[in-house]
Amino acid sequence: MVLCSYIMSRLSTYKEIPNQKDNRDFINKWERRGVSYWGIVIALAVLVGAAFYSWPLAFRLFFIYIFIGIAYIGFLYIMMGDRMEEPDDWDTTGKTKKLLDLIDYRRHPFTISLIMYSLVIISFLLSKQLGIPIHMEVSGNPKYITSLPVMAFLTSGLMVVSIYVYIINNGDIFGIRKATQNENKMMLIRFLEICCCGLTLFIWLVEVVEALILYF
Repeated sequence: MVLCSYIMSRLSTYKEIPNQKDNRDFINKWERRGVSYWGIVIALAVLVGAAFYSWPLAFRLFFIYIFIGIAYIGFLYIMMGDRMEEPDDWDTTGKTKKLLDLIDYRRHPFTISLIMYSLVIISFLLSKQLGIPIHMEVSGNPKYITSLPVMAFLTSGLMVVSIYVYIINNGDIFGIRKATQNENKMMLIRFLEICCCGLTLFIWLVEVVEALILYF
């Protein structure tokens, strides 16, 4: 998804077509009618039914719904509203501006969440290849607030949301026209990245150091 969006933005030239239909209006209208609310009700009903049939199945469905929910809520957050948003009040200069430009996902798709997620996956694969066991908590009793697999899972959802920002700021998607978004939406995504990716990085560092000490 990341590579395709980047290549398409580089190879294609966007042309503005006057009076072109914008599916953003359709999304705004249906959300005002509470489509998401009924979707949540149906998902909960399915989970309850699955729990009566099999607890493992219910838990698997729960995590699937969590990922879909993150991607869906992020999609609505980025795509809904006005196509051309009001200018924001953020006026940064100096090193702060350079840092924010570096993590401005309206310009490039290579996000912090993508880097962190790739780091976890690559280290896990290398540990299997080299025989260095990384302690991946899957028992439901992690020694930290959460476990590395769960945080990588949440990071992957944030990664998908971040790529929406790049796609919609550089072209159309699903009939939703290219939009210019202000800094306010970016600041919320950066805040979530600080919380999610920061905790993921901390647990990953501890687990890797512990695995290397035990191995050598």
